[in-house]
Amino acid sequence: MNAAERRYRDWIALNYPDCVCGAPAEHHHHIIHLNGQRITKDEMLVIGLCHQCHQYGEHAVHRLGGDRQFQEATGWNLVELAVLRRHDYEIRVLRRAA
Repeated sequence: MNAAERRYRDWIALNYPDCVCGAPAEHHHHIIHLNGQRITKDEMLVIGLCHQCHQYGEHAVHRLGGDRQFQEATGWNLVELAVLRRHDYEIRVLRRAA
């Protein structure tokens, strides 16, 4: 992970400290599929999740097999949220710096 990616992760943790379920976000989940197609692991396309939603709970994204299955089980669209948060960062941080 490079310096820009670390700054983004720090910003995400500060501005979006909670998981979609409301618990504290303890992990960064990488979005690796968009519209059913695998993409290269992108360090800036992540979302914070708690242990239960990420790997260990009944409806954990990795236990269910992916973001689409997680959305079907919980109603939370992790892909959309990750994209919107990245866009928020680009507008609030990167465009101001330019």
